Amino acid sequence: MSEVRFNQVAPAFAARDFEALVTFYRDVMGFAENYKTGVYAVLSRDAVQIHLYPERDGKVGGHNSAYFFIDGVDAFYESVKDRVNVVHPISDQEYGLRDFLMQDPEGNNIGVAQRIA
Repeated sequence: MSEVRFNQVAPAFAARDFEALVTFYRDVMGFAENYKTGVYAVLSRDAVQIHLYPERDGKVGGHNSAYFFIDGVDAFYESVKDRVNVVHPISDQEYGLRDFLMQDPEGNNIGVAQRIA
């Protein structure tokens, strides 16, 4: 996936299963763990960071979302499509993006897009 480059985003997601969510972003999405305790993790890939934490005070994931702007969206889609829940497959949009929508293990919606020239 050397042609894939993540460019922007740094959301924070709550998790019912904190370890599973860290594993998803590390092993499926290709992020590196920069910092991790039992109550917080910061992972990054290229210029993008994501912050993860276990649910607190009844607040859980599932309603969070993020939109990642990347280079190499087709290559990235091919690398993850069989390992994630794809909500909308990759396609060109009238708003000038080629994108797809997937979900992580907590049900967070993740849009991944590349601008169309």
